[in-house]
Amino acid sequence: MLQQSISQSQQQLLSVDQRQSLQILAYTNQELDSFLAEEYMQNPLLDCKRDRQSEIIDTLDDHYEYASSYKDHYIRYEDEDSDRRNDIRAKEPPSLHGQLKGQLCIRDYTPEEWKLVDYLIDCLDDKGFFTCTSAEIASSYGCGEEMVDKCLTDLKKLEPAGIFSKDIAECLLRQLETRKEKDEILVRIISDFLPDLLQGNLSTITRALGITTAKCRSCIQKIGELNPRPIMNTESGRTEYVIPDVLISRENNKWKITLNDSWMGEYTYNDYYIRMMQTATDPELKEYFRTRLERARLIVTSIERRRATIIQIVEAILEYQSDFFLKGGDLVPMTMDNVARQLNISTSTVSRAIKNKYIQYRRPLLLRSLFSNAASENTDASADIVKKRIEQLVQEEDHTRPLSDDKISKALKGEGMSISRRTVAKYRQQMGIPDSRLRAYL
Repeated sequence: MLQQSISQSQQQLLSVDQRQSLQILAYTNQELDSFLAEEYMQNPLLDCKRDRQSEIIDTLDDHYEYASSYKDHYIRYEDEDSDRRNDIRAKEPPSLHGQLKGQLCIRDYTPEEWKLVDYLIDCLDDKGFFTCTSAEIASSYGCGEEMVDKCLTDLKKLEPAGIFSKDIAECLLRQLETRKEKDEILVRIISDFLPDLLQGNLSTITRALGITTAKCRSCIQKIGELNPRPIMNTESGRTEYVIPDVLISRENNKWKITLNDSWMGEYTYNDYYIRMMQTATDPELKEYFRTRLERARLIVTSIERRRATIIQIVEAILEYQSDFFLKGGDLVPMTMDNVARQLNISTSTVSRAIKNKYIQYRRPLLLRSLFSNAASENTDASADIVKKRIEQLVQEEDHTRPLSDDKISKALKGEGMSISRRTVAKYRQQMGIPDSRLRAYL
């Protein structure tokens, strides 16, 4: 028999604006810069003291020539003579030959074709473009054009997208294909108006294609996200670095916390369009300006809230972990819930604020790595401290009579760390330390 019942429940539903604000909080500085650049291109009411549009247009040619990227911009913005010895080195990229041939199956080629693949890779210029014709390759290598065309067809399909393109336009269009981008205006700008774009002739493009300036700016932003050099950063020999989101310094026995975001520029409202909105008589235009202004206000407010929240959380972390930063001591147990209760904010806010972000004092550290739980409810010592003490006890033990897990547990309890035998066994196994019976034979 079916029964119906009515129950009440209380749920907190986040508005679109609240979700956007939380998303901005979770962004790293790199992600925030990309987000703001896209918003700036689409919203005339959002202004930036660093002229993003002119910068993108004026430096597109520089992007093409030098393959500059977010990291390049940051490093150029910083003092070129600054000491980067403490930054984290990224892994070295594989060789170009290895990267490309690793995507091919040798069984699909004859020995002669496999050797030709090597030759074709060697014919790439330093940007990853292939400017030779099939006839030229066939003549210089001594093979048929059909073999060259077959190998080139396969090589053009490899990653990075755009490799073996004849020029920049083909390279960018191939990247659009891999992204399944079907914006015909964007394709037309790349195919027919790239020289005008590089010269900043936006009016020529908008008149020829019959589009608005906002649409053109949006396309410029999308083009700026593409890789103008297929082998950008491949075999460059240049070391890449992890860039910290938060910078910490110590001045007059006080912490100074700075968000590493000054290179992004300061975002505010566009006074020109605000005045236009106030004088506009067209209801549709007035409503458009109103919605764009609300969006701009949300973005600016969320940026300031993000900055204040991150600084507030880092201040709490430094209070908890002062010995770790100042004296090189061990991390004390500190959970996101501890910080959230201290600051009277939600644990999820703390989680978003530290997500994928790096802090730098003497060396860069992932913010998340500073959090840990106590080893048990009966001790204030963190799991890392307990593990170090277990390791010390094992190193100092009489090797003819190794300490059992139970004896280690009792020794720790005598030092004020109430850790069960089972927890000792778990930590010992995690550190790769054999049990007492096996250690007696080592």
